[in-house]
Amino acid sequence: MKFKRVAIILFALLVLLLAVNKAYYTYYPNQLSIHPEMLSMINTETHRLKFMRKDTRLGQIILDRMYGKYDSIILPNDYPLSTPTSAEFTLPQFRYKCRPHILREHPGLRYNLWKHQSPDVILLGSSIFFCDFSRQEFYKRYPDKYLLDFTTGNNTPYIASWFVHYADSIGLQFKPGTIVLYGMNRVEMLEEYKSKTSHDHVKDAITKPQSKKTADQLIEEYLCLPQLRYDVTNALKNKYDELFRGGNMYRKAVDKRHLESEAEFIKYIQSAAVKSDKTNKFYPDRVTEIEHLASFLEQKGCKLVILKLPQSQYNDIILNTTGHSWFDEEATQFDHDNITYIDVSDMNSFGITQLDYIWPGNIFDPEHLNIEGSEKFTNALMKQVLDTMFTKQTTIH
Repeated sequence: MKFKRVAIILFALLVLLLAVNKAYYTYYPNQLSIHPEMLSMINTETHRLKFMRKDTRLGQIILDRMYGKYDSIILPNDYPLSTPTSAEFTLPQFRYKCRPHILREHPGLRYNLWKHQSPDVILLGSSIFFCDFSRQEFYKRYPDKYLLDFTTGNNTPYIASWFVHYADSIGLQFKPGTIVLYGMNRVEMLEEYKSKTSHDHVKDAITKPQSKKTADQLIEEYLCLPQLRYDVTNALKNKYDELFRGGNMYRKAVDKRHLESEAEFIKYIQSAAVKSDKTNKFYPDRVTEIEHLASFLEQKGCKLVILKLPQSQYNDIILNTTGHSWFDEEATQFDHDNITYIDVSDMNSFGITQLDYIWPGNIFDPEHLNIEGSEKFTNALMKQVLDTMFTKQTTIH
């Protein structure tokens, strides 16, 4: 009798816990929550995930800011919008209700949009570019242009090239004169950084059709059990980071006293950075991959533009690249008529300071400009580079 009573109590407790779990993740979803038909965004100040229906007033505002004229294609079509896994692909920054957010978008959306309208501008590169480039500012200046963002986290020339070739393999048409901007991160050109198969999960998300969910999967999803497991493992990972990665300056909070001025912050960077004398040479195979990409784009009548992006002084010190000579010297290996190399790393001329690498919560991220920095960079890039290129593009068309 006692056993039966205990069993009933335990079962009731289990049901209660599942109900609480379901209620919590309904109001406070995490990055494993999957609603591919909705816009998925994260507030970079609170780190809260929010889903937005595309057909609401606010949803349409976000579509207009992040996709320009492509919004008229997204609205009537049932395309997956948000990322299908907890893995991050492209996370562009934008302002929503005046607060900084990032968008978690499905990597296959780009190809669905291309089917309807070929882009005028294609973005290639890694997170340094999708954080540095503000689509919102782009569409303010060029409301009639079509832009598709093929950047992805931890990118390499192999995946950048695959993105473009895959478009060709499914019969998408390239518009002659299309500008392909490759925002380059020096790390992705190093031999030891990521292999050719490192982005297979991205390819799978693009090429594999969505499979029908089993009854077990539907129940698991309804009860939000994957989110619970994900949060538990992340909590453990955070503890690990605190114990073993405490000395790493990347994405660490900086005391406010170091942020009173750029001069003060630079002093702090110089004292905190460990100088490296390691030689960081471009790996020949990756240079060759870029050149093959340039040849392919030349056949399509498109121009490949390599952009050397701004870097924080902290990165310059630890990568032993103080000044501009090392990167510029390596870039001379891009020996191809269809490659234009442009140095847009001069922070002063772009109105960027070292403080533009400080994210909400005083987090120093030496690789990625914050939203204010990305807006300043993009506006300067458009005035100094894209205005001229669009004039030439109009002549071609």
